[in-house]
Formats: sequence, structure tokens, C-alpha cells
Amino acid sequence: MRTDLLIVGGGPAGLNAAYKAASYGLKTIIVDKWFSLGGQLRQQTQSYDHLPQHFAKLRGYKLADFLIDRLKPLDVTILEKHTLIGAYSDGSVGVTNEKDILPIDAKNVLITTGAMEEPDIFPGWTLPGVMTAGAAQILINRERVLPGKQALILGSNEFALEVAAQLHDCGIAIKGIVENRSELLCQNEKLIARISNAEIPIVLNGVIESAIGKGKVEEAYVNHNGNNALYDVDLICVAKGITPILEPFEVMNCDLIYRERLGGWLPEYYGNFETTNPSIYVAGNAAGITNMGGILLTGEIAAISAVESLNAASTVQIKEEKEYLWNELYRIEYNSVLEARLDVINELHNEKDAQLPPLVDSLNGRLING
Repeated sequence: MRTDLLIVGGGPAGLNAAYKAASYGLKTIIVDKWFSLGGQLRQQTQSYDHLPQHFAKLRGYKLADFLIDRLKPLDVTILEKHTLIGAYSDGSVGVTNEKDILPIDAKNVLITTGAMEEPDIFPGWTLPGVMTAGAAQILINRERVLPGKQALILGSNEFALEVAAQLHDCGIAIKGIVENRSELLCQNEKLIARISNAEIPIVLNGVIESAIGKGKVEEAYVNHNGNNALYDVDLICVAKGITPILEPFEVMNCDLIYRERLGGWLPEYYGNFETTNPSIYVAGNAAGITNMGGILLTGEIAAISAVESLNAASTVQIKEEKEYLWNELYRIEYNSVLEARLDVINELHNEKDAQLPPLVDSLNGRLING
């Protein structure tokens, strides 16, 4: 198979990038390891407020349907249940469905494989009833199963609070949101107010010492400011954060860099979202943990960069597109995330003595000046 753009990952970043690339006439292939597209959006029932201006306010699963449906009239080939496994010496990429290996000759490759939830280890963490917040969300929103009756949430990022609110709405008693820091990590004021209105306790400077029970979680010890408290719970949802999925970038020999604010290790990339391996791009949470608006926008920026590399649009069109997309990213993304993102870009451009795109350079100044 031959294509202009191979996209590895069929979540929101990959789907949005495919639409942008195919709209400019690029032959596009999406490879996704699951049996359906949409990624984690499939079990997201909350509405997303901070989306680009060219998107309507939608609930997660509705946004997934929208991103998928608008690809149907375009030149986009979808290979579900396929995984990237390596690169051939001639530059083509190998993908497999676990039966056959298919080489794809792609002029550009965009990796949008997203992120994975981080576990937390404590005595009893393997008991049934201890699960990631994402797993609990799948159970209530997709499988229509209540994972428990009384729960503790470990972590206070935006996703932790969103899942806590959804579990509460389903009738599960949230005994507490446990955070080992002295303040909440979530910066979403509406979501914080929702938790407050639901009278869900927040335990700062707290850690789960252990989970105990016969064959399943029945109780949990929480250390709060040095004092242990026993909670009667049958569900512990771990939401300590998410970190970029790195295996595809290691397979494609992309250099990595560590940035705690972006989720840990991630691929290095330039201002056009191209990695250190030429013609290999990155977008979405794989380029640094961000919000849904940032996921969609980085997918579009990477796609328009691939369009530019193939001279599939005029210089004026490319400039206008990038200016709009970067300005939207500046408007939507949390300043701390955008600062960390620009730091990655600046460092690689300096290291390789490459000219920084004027638009990205101007954003550095805008952030510095507030």
C-alpha cells in the first residue's frame, strides 16, 4: 500500500488530522489497534467546553461520531485491529492484524497513539475493586455496570474529578477524593464547583496506606496529615494521571525528552510537530498531556505540516491555517502546558540550530508578557 499520510492511532487527534489532510487531497490511511475508532471518546459522556471555534459543543461519544462520520466521503482508508510493529530498510512501515504483516509506503507518518493511565502501588492494590478511573468510566458509560457502591478516588486531576462526578451521578457514594499534595491539581472551576455542590469530601495531603478485604476491597486506610482513618469502601479508582504512550516512537527511532508538566517522557518535536526522525510527526496526548481542544488542534497542526511538506496547498493557505490553529491553541490550552510544549520545541530548534517558525516565536513572547 502507498499513501501520502499514515496515521497511527484512531482517537480524536488522529481522526481530526485525517480530515484535515484528506481535505487537502492527501491520500490517508488510519491504523488503529481497536475494533472501532474514537479512542477514549467512546465512553466520555461529559460535554467538552474548551474546543476550537470550528467545533460545536458536544458530548464525548457524540464528538467521536462526528469525527468519524465526516471522513466517509474523503479518501481515507481505515485499518482497524492493526498495530504498527516496525519499519523496513526501504523506509516503509510494517503493520499487522496479528495474522498478516502489511508493509505501507508512506510519505509521512503521524503517530497519535495517546496516553495510558498511571497505576499506584499500595498494599492491596491488586484486590478486585481497585481499578483505574478510566476502567470505572468504561463500566458505567459503556457497559452500564456499577463498579461499586462506596468509593474513594485517588488523585485530583481534571479526569479524576470528572469520573468522581459521573460515579456520584450514578448513585455511587464518593467517600473522598484523596490527593497527596496540598492543593487540587484540577484547574477546571466548573468541575470543582460540581464536586463541591455534590458535597464530595476532598482529602488533601492524604495517601491510601492500604486496601483490605477477603477476595475484594472492603475497607481502605487513608493517612491524612499523619493520622490514619478507616473507610468502608468497595471501590478505589486510581486517577494519578496519564503518560504518553512511547512504544511507536521507540520503534520509529524518535528521540525522547522528559517533561513532567507534559506527562513525563515524550518524543522531541519541532514547531511543525515533526519528530527527530524526518517525516515522522506527533500529535495529541502523545505530544504532551493536554485537554481535548489541544488534542484536536495539535492533530490539525501536524496534518497541515504534512500538507506543507508535500506542497499540497499554497504558501498563503498554509500560513493562514497555522496562524489560526496556533492562536486557538494559545487560547484553549492551559498556559503551563503551552509553556512546557514551547520549551520542548525551543530546545530542539536550538539543539539542531534550526530556525524557529515566526508564529511559534511570537507565542513565546506572548506568554512571557502575560
